[in-house]
Amino acid sequence: MIKKFILKTAYFILPAVFLFGISLIGLIRTESPDVLRMGMIPNIYKHYRDRFDLSEKENFERLSKTKKRKFDFLTMGDSFSEQKGYGYNHFLAEKYTTLHVDEFISNNQIQTLINLINGDFFEHFTIKYVVLQNVERHFIDNIIGINFDTKIKQKQIDSLILNHHKELKENKADSEFFSRSTLQFPLYYMPKFFICKDYLSNDLIYNYNLNSKKLFSNGSDKLLFYKYDIISLAESNKISNIVLLNNVLNKISQKLQEKNVKLIVLPAPDKYDMYYDYIANKTNLEKPLFFEHLRTLKKEYLYINSKEILKSHMNLEQDIYFYDDTHWSPVASQIIVKEIDRVIHKR
Repeated sequence: MIKKFILKTAYFILPAVFLFGISLIGLIRTESPDVLRMGMIPNIYKHYRDRFDLSEKENFERLSKTKKRKFDFLTMGDSFSEQKGYGYNHFLAEKYTTLHVDEFISNNQIQTLINLINGDFFEHFTIKYVVLQNVERHFIDNIIGINFDTKIKQKQIDSLILNHHKELKENKADSEFFSRSTLQFPLYYMPKFFICKDYLSNDLIYNYNLNSKKLFSNGSDKLLFYKYDIISLAESNKISNIVLLNNVLNKISQKLQEKNVKLIVLPAPDKYDMYYDYIANKTNLEKPLFFEHLRTLKKEYLYINSKEILKSHMNLEQDIYFYDDTHWSPVASQIIVKEIDRVIHKR
Protein backbone atom coordinates (compact mmCIF):
# COMPACT_ATOMS: atom_id res chain seq x y z
CA MET A 1 0.00 0.00 0.00
CA ILE A 2 2.74 2.43 0.98
CA LYS A 3 4.82 1.41 -2.01
CA LYS A 4 1.88 2.05 -4.35
CA PHE A 5 1.31 5.45 -2.75
CA ILE A 6 4.99 6.37 -3.18
CA LEU A 7 4.91 5.31 -6.84
CA LYS A 8 1.78 7.35 -7.52
CA THR A 9 3.25 10.37 -5.74
CA ALA A 10 6.52 10.05 -7.65
CA TYR A 11 4.53 9.91 -10.89
CA PHE A 12 3.34 13.47 -10.24
CA ILE A 13 6.33 14.87 -8.34
CA LEU A 14 9.25 13.75 -10.52
CA PRO A 15 8.14 15.67 -13.65
CA ALA A 16 7.75 18.80 -11.51
CA VAL A 17 11.23 18.27 -10.06
CA PHE A 18 12.60 17.84 -13.58
CA LEU A 19 10.95 21.06 -14.79
CA PHE A 20 12.13 22.92 -11.70
CA GLY A 21 15.68 21.69 -12.35
CA ILE A 22 15.60 23.05 -15.91
CA SER A 23 14.30 26.40 -14.65
CA LEU A 24 16.91 26.49 -11.91
CA ILE A 25 19.70 26.00 -14.44
CA GLY A 26 18.47 28.11 -17.34
CA LEU A 27 16.23 30.84 -15.90
CA ILE A 28 17.70 34.14 -14.68
CA ARG A 29 16.07 35.62 -11.57
CA THR A 30 18.68 38.24 -10.65
CA GLU A 31 18.39 41.93 -11.59
CA SER A 32 21.05 41.53 -14.26
CA PRO A 33 21.20 40.30 -17.04
CA ASP A 34 17.89 42.09 -17.39
CA VAL A 35 16.70 40.97 -20.84
CA LEU A 36 17.13 37.31 -19.90
CA ARG A 37 15.18 37.87 -16.68
CA MET A 38 12.38 39.96 -18.19
CA GLY A 39 12.00 37.88 -21.33
CA MET A 40 12.44 34.50 -19.66
CA ILE A 41 15.20 33.85 -22.18
CA PRO A 42 17.36 30.76 -21.47
CA ASN A 43 20.82 31.51 -20.16
CA ILE A 44 22.73 29.30 -22.60
CA TYR A 45 25.97 31.31 -22.52
CA LYS A 46 26.97 30.70 -18.91
CA HIS A 47 30.47 32.16 -19.25
CA TYR A 48 29.61 35.04 -21.57
CA ARG A 49 30.31 37.71 -18.96
CA ASP A 50 33.63 36.23 -17.86
CA ARG A 51 35.48 38.50 -20.30
CA PHE A 52 34.28 41.64 -18.48
CA ASP A 53 35.54 43.14 -15.26
CA LEU A 54 32.19 43.83 -13.62
CA SER A 55 33.55 45.28 -10.43
CA GLU A 56 31.33 46.65 -7.67
CA LYS A 57 34.09 49.03 -6.59
CA GLU A 58 33.44 52.59 -7.74
CA ASN A 59 36.06 55.25 -8.39
CA PHE A 60 33.53 58.08 -8.21
CA GLU A 61 31.97 59.65 -5.13
CA ARG A 62 28.25 59.39 -4.44
CA LEU A 63 26.25 62.37 -3.25
CA SER A 64 24.67 60.14 -0.61
CA LYS A 65 28.06 59.41 0.97
CA THR A 66 30.60 62.09 0.07
CA LYS A 67 32.10 64.64 2.44
CA LYS A 68 34.00 66.41 -0.35
CA ARG A 69 32.75 69.61 -1.93
CA LYS A 70 34.89 70.19 -5.02
CA PHE A 71 34.67 68.09 -8.21
CA ASP A 72 35.49 68.29 -11.89
CA PHE A 73 32.34 66.41 -12.90
CA LEU A 74 28.83 65.89 -11.59
CA THR A 75 27.03 62.96 -13.25
CA MET A 76 23.27 62.46 -13.26
CA GLY A 77 21.30 59.79 -15.06
CA ASP A 78 19.35 56.56 -15.01
CA SER A 79 20.53 52.94 -14.83
CA PHE A 80 23.25 53.67 -17.42
CA SER A 81 24.82 55.90 -14.76
CA GLU A 82 24.42 53.24 -12.06
CA GLN A 83 26.74 50.57 -13.45
CA LYS A 84 29.09 50.87 -10.49
CA GLY A 85 32.65 49.78 -11.24
CA TYR A 86 32.14 49.36 -14.97
CA GLY A 87 30.07 52.42 -15.86
CA TYR A 88 31.23 55.51 -17.73
CA ASN A 89 31.38 57.60 -14.53
CA HIS A 90 33.68 54.99 -12.94
CA PHE A 91 36.16 55.33 -15.82
CA LEU A 92 35.68 59.10 -15.88
CA ALA A 93 36.74 59.18 -12.24
CA GLU A 94 40.03 57.49 -13.11
CA LYS A 95 41.13 60.83 -14.59
CA TYR A 96 38.80 63.44 -13.09
CA THR A 97 37.24 63.95 -9.67
CA THR A 98 33.64 62.84 -10.15
CA LEU A 99 30.51 63.14 -8.03
CA HIS A 100 27.41 61.12 -8.91
CA VAL A 101 23.85 61.96 -7.89
CA ASP A 102 22.32 58.67 -6.75
CA GLU A 103 19.35 57.54 -8.80
CA PHE A 104 17.09 57.48 -5.72
CA ILE A 105 17.73 61.22 -5.36
CA SER A 106 17.45 62.20 -9.01
CA ASN A 107 14.44 60.13 -10.21
CA ASN A 108 13.74 62.37 -13.25
CA GLN A 109 17.29 63.63 -13.75
CA ILE A 110 16.28 66.57 -15.96
CA GLN A 111 13.83 67.98 -13.43
CA THR A 112 16.24 67.23 -10.58
CA LEU A 113 19.04 69.15 -12.28
CA ILE A 114 16.72 72.16 -12.64
CA ASN A 115 15.82 71.82 -8.94
CA LEU A 116 19.51 71.76 -7.99
CA ILE A 117 20.24 74.84 -10.10
CA ASN A 118 17.37 76.79 -8.53
CA GLY A 119 18.32 75.65 -5.04
CA ASP A 120 21.59 76.10 -3.18
CA PHE A 121 23.41 72.97 -4.39
CA PHE A 122 25.98 74.89 -6.44
CA GLU A 123 26.68 77.10 -3.45
CA HIS A 124 27.69 74.03 -1.45
CA PHE A 125 29.49 72.22 -4.28
CA THR A 126 32.05 73.48 -6.78
CA ILE A 127 31.49 71.74 -10.12
CA LYS A 128 33.08 72.33 -13.55
CA TYR A 129 30.94 70.06 -15.73
CA VAL A 130 27.57 68.38 -15.36
CA VAL A 131 27.04 65.19 -17.38
CA LEU A 132 23.32 64.74 -17.91
CA GLN A 133 22.74 61.16 -19.10
CA ASN A 134 19.35 59.90 -20.24
CA VAL A 135 18.37 56.73 -22.08
CA GLU A 136 16.81 57.46 -25.47
CA ARG A 137 13.40 55.85 -24.77
CA HIS A 138 12.73 58.07 -21.73
CA PHE A 139 14.21 61.39 -22.87
CA ILE A 140 10.94 62.81 -24.21
CA ASP A 141 8.92 61.47 -21.27
CA ASN A 142 11.26 63.26 -18.87
CA ILE A 143 10.54 66.72 -20.28
CA ILE A 144 6.76 66.39 -20.19
CA GLY A 145 5.49 68.77 -17.53
CA ILE A 146 8.99 70.10 -16.83
CA ASN A 147 8.96 73.00 -14.36
CA PHE A 148 11.72 75.61 -14.39
CA ASP A 149 10.56 77.22 -11.15
CA THR A 150 10.90 74.34 -8.70
CA LYS A 151 13.94 73.94 -6.46
CA ILE A 152 15.48 71.71 -3.83
CA LYS A 153 17.65 72.87 -0.94
CA GLN A 154 20.68 71.07 0.42
CA LYS A 155 18.79 70.41 3.66
CA GLN A 156 16.10 68.58 1.68
CA ILE A 157 18.74 66.49 -0.08
CA ASP A 158 20.31 65.62 3.27
CA SER A 159 16.90 64.58 4.53
CA LEU A 160 16.32 62.37 1.47
CA ILE A 161 19.66 60.67 2.05
CA LEU A 162 19.03 60.21 5.76
CA ASN A 163 15.61 58.63 5.18
CA HIS A 164 16.65 56.44 2.33
CA HIS A 165 16.64 52.74 3.01
CA LYS A 166 17.28 50.22 0.30
CA GLU A 167 14.58 47.60 0.12
CA LEU A 168 15.50 44.06 -0.79
CA LYS A 169 13.04 43.11 -3.47
CA GLU A 170 12.18 39.45 -3.42
CA ASN A 171 10.06 37.81 -6.05
CA LYS A 172 8.48 35.17 -3.85
CA ALA A 173 6.58 33.61 -6.72
CA ASP A 174 9.78 32.84 -8.60
CA SER A 175 11.48 31.39 -5.55
CA GLU A 176 8.68 28.90 -4.94
CA PHE A 177 8.97 25.33 -6.16
CA PHE A 178 5.54 25.27 -7.81
CA SER A 179 5.57 28.66 -9.50
CA ARG A 180 4.18 29.72 -12.84
CA SER A 181 7.67 30.33 -14.22
CA THR A 182 8.72 26.78 -13.24
CA LEU A 183 6.21 25.48 -15.77
CA GLN A 184 6.24 28.27 -18.35
CA PHE A 185 9.99 28.47 -18.84
CA PRO A 186 10.84 24.84 -19.76
CA LEU A 187 7.53 24.10 -21.51
CA TYR A 188 7.03 27.32 -23.48
CA TYR A 189 9.69 30.03 -23.39
CA MET A 190 12.80 27.86 -23.71
CA PRO A 191 11.55 25.82 -26.71
CA LYS A 192 10.28 29.01 -28.34
CA PHE A 193 13.76 30.56 -28.09
CA PHE A 194 15.25 27.74 -30.17
CA ILE A 195 12.37 27.34 -32.62
CA CYS A 196 11.01 30.83 -33.31
CA LYS A 197 12.53 34.06 -34.56
CA ASP A 198 11.50 37.71 -34.55
CA TYR A 199 9.02 37.45 -31.68
CA LEU A 200 8.10 39.07 -28.35
CA SER A 201 9.00 36.97 -25.30
CA ASN A 202 7.04 37.25 -22.05
CA ASP A 203 5.41 40.43 -23.44
CA LEU A 204 8.58 42.40 -22.60
CA ILE A 205 11.61 41.40 -24.66
CA TYR A 206 11.89 41.18 -28.44
CA ASN A 207 14.09 38.49 -29.95
CA TYR A 208 15.15 39.38 -33.50
CA ASN A 209 17.67 37.73 -35.78
CA LEU A 210 20.73 39.74 -36.80
CA ASN A 211 22.57 39.51 -40.10
CA SER A 212 25.88 38.97 -38.30
CA LYS A 213 27.34 36.70 -35.63
CA LYS A 214 30.28 39.02 -35.02
CA LEU A 215 28.59 41.69 -32.90
CA PHE A 216 28.73 39.72 -29.64
CA SER A 217 31.65 37.70 -28.33
CA ASN A 218 29.45 34.63 -27.75
CA GLY A 219 28.81 34.41 -31.50
CA SER A 220 25.06 34.89 -31.15
CA ASP A 221 23.02 36.38 -33.98
CA LYS A 222 20.14 37.25 -31.63
CA LEU A 223 19.21 40.82 -30.72
CA LEU A 224 17.36 40.89 -27.41
CA PHE A 225 15.85 44.27 -26.59
CA TYR A 226 13.18 45.94 -24.47
CA LYS A 227 9.77 46.39 -26.14
CA TYR A 228 9.61 50.04 -25.01
CA ASP A 229 12.50 50.77 -27.38
CA ILE A 230 9.86 50.43 -30.11
CA ILE A 231 6.86 51.81 -28.22
CA SER A 232 8.73 55.04 -27.40
CA LEU A 233 9.31 55.76 -31.12
CA ALA A 234 5.79 57.20 -31.32
CA GLU A 235 7.11 60.23 -29.42
CA SER A 236 10.88 60.19 -29.92
CA ASN A 237 10.59 60.14 -33.73
CA LYS A 238 8.62 63.40 -33.77
CA ILE A 239 10.85 66.30 -34.74
CA SER A 240 8.64 68.68 -32.72
CA ASN A 241 9.43 66.73 -29.54
CA ILE A 242 13.16 66.76 -30.25
CA VAL A 243 13.05 70.52 -30.83
CA LEU A 244 11.27 70.95 -27.49
CA LEU A 245 13.85 68.73 -25.79
CA ASN A 246 16.71 70.71 -27.29
CA ASN A 247 15.14 73.98 -26.12
CA VAL A 248 14.87 72.59 -22.58
CA LEU A 249 18.51 71.47 -22.64
CA ASN A 250 19.66 74.83 -23.99
CA LYS A 251 17.79 76.64 -21.22
CA ILE A 252 19.34 74.38 -18.56
CA SER A 253 22.76 75.04 -20.07
CA GLN A 254 22.19 78.79 -19.89
CA LYS A 255 21.26 78.54 -16.23
CA LEU A 256 24.37 76.46 -15.48
CA GLN A 257 26.61 78.89 -17.34
CA GLU A 258 25.44 81.60 -14.94
CA LYS A 259 27.11 79.47 -12.26
CA ASN A 260 30.23 78.90 -14.40
CA VAL A 261 29.27 75.28 -14.98
CA LYS A 262 29.24 73.59 -18.40
CA LEU A 263 26.52 71.12 -19.39
CA ILE A 264 27.38 67.89 -21.22
CA VAL A 265 24.39 65.98 -22.60
CA LEU A 266 24.84 62.23 -22.95
CA PRO A 267 21.93 60.32 -24.51
CA ALA A 268 22.27 56.54 -24.14
CA PRO A 269 20.98 54.90 -27.33
CA ASP A 270 18.31 52.26 -27.03
CA LYS A 271 19.70 48.84 -27.90
CA TYR A 272 17.16 48.56 -30.73
CA ASP A 273 18.39 51.84 -32.22
CA MET A 274 22.04 50.85 -31.76
CA TYR A 275 21.65 47.58 -33.69
CA TYR A 276 18.77 48.50 -36.02
CA ASP A 277 20.94 48.42 -39.16
CA TYR A 278 22.00 44.85 -38.35
CA ILE A 279 18.50 43.37 -37.95
CA ALA A 280 18.03 40.77 -40.69
CA ASN A 281 14.33 41.38 -41.36
CA LYS A 282 13.14 44.95 -40.76
CA THR A 283 9.65 44.42 -42.17
CA ASN A 284 7.18 46.49 -40.11
CA LEU A 285 10.03 47.79 -37.92
CA GLU A 286 10.12 51.57 -37.65
CA LYS A 287 13.49 53.25 -37.99
CA PRO A 288 14.55 55.31 -34.93
CA LEU A 289 15.13 58.99 -35.77
CA PHE A 290 15.95 60.49 -32.36
CA PHE A 291 19.66 61.00 -33.00
CA GLU A 292 19.16 62.12 -36.60
CA HIS A 293 16.76 64.85 -35.47
CA LEU A 294 18.88 65.97 -32.52
CA ARG A 295 22.08 66.13 -34.59
CA THR A 296 20.68 68.90 -36.81
CA LEU A 297 19.68 71.29 -34.02
CA LYS A 298 21.68 74.22 -32.64
CA LYS A 299 23.01 73.41 -29.20
CA GLU A 300 24.25 75.62 -26.41
CA TYR A 301 25.60 72.63 -24.50
CA LEU A 302 28.36 70.11 -25.13
CA TYR A 303 26.88 67.12 -26.90
CA ILE A 304 28.05 63.51 -26.89
CA ASN A 305 26.69 61.86 -30.02
CA SER A 306 26.96 58.45 -28.39
CA LYS A 307 25.22 56.53 -31.18
CA GLU A 308 27.60 57.82 -33.83
CA ILE A 309 30.67 57.26 -31.65
CA LEU A 310 29.68 53.74 -30.59
CA LYS A 311 28.60 52.69 -34.08
CA SER A 312 32.02 53.68 -35.42
CA HIS A 313 33.49 51.02 -33.11
CA MET A 314 31.03 48.21 -33.86
CA ASN A 315 33.11 46.76 -36.68
CA LEU A 316 36.23 46.97 -34.52
CA GLU A 317 35.00 45.75 -31.14
CA GLN A 318 32.40 43.26 -29.98
CA ASP A 319 29.92 43.68 -27.14
CA ILE A 320 29.34 47.42 -27.42
CA TYR A 321 26.13 46.48 -25.63
CA PHE A 322 25.77 43.32 -23.58
CA TYR A 323 24.17 40.47 -25.53
CA ASP A 324 22.02 39.63 -22.49
CA ASP A 325 21.13 43.10 -21.22
CA THR A 326 19.55 46.41 -22.23
CA HIS A 327 22.69 48.34 -21.22
CA TRP A 328 26.00 49.09 -22.85
CA SER A 329 29.03 47.16 -21.63
CA PRO A 330 32.33 48.37 -20.14
CA VAL A 331 33.61 48.44 -23.74
CA ALA A 332 31.16 51.25 -24.53
CA SER A 333 31.67 52.96 -21.16
CA GLN A 334 35.35 53.48 -21.92
CA ILE A 335 34.64 54.70 -25.45
CA ILE A 336 32.17 57.24 -24.06
CA VAL A 337 34.71 58.55 -21.54
CA LYS A 338 37.31 59.06 -24.28
CA GLU A 339 34.74 61.09 -26.20
CA ILE A 340 33.87 63.20 -23.14
CA ASP A 341 37.58 63.85 -22.67
CA ARG A 342 37.94 64.83 -26.33
CA VAL A 343 34.91 67.15 -26.29
CA ILE A 344 35.97 69.15 -23.21
CA HIS A 345 39.50 69.64 -24.57
CA LYS A 346 38.22 70.61 -28.01
CA ARG A 347 36.68 73.79 -26.61
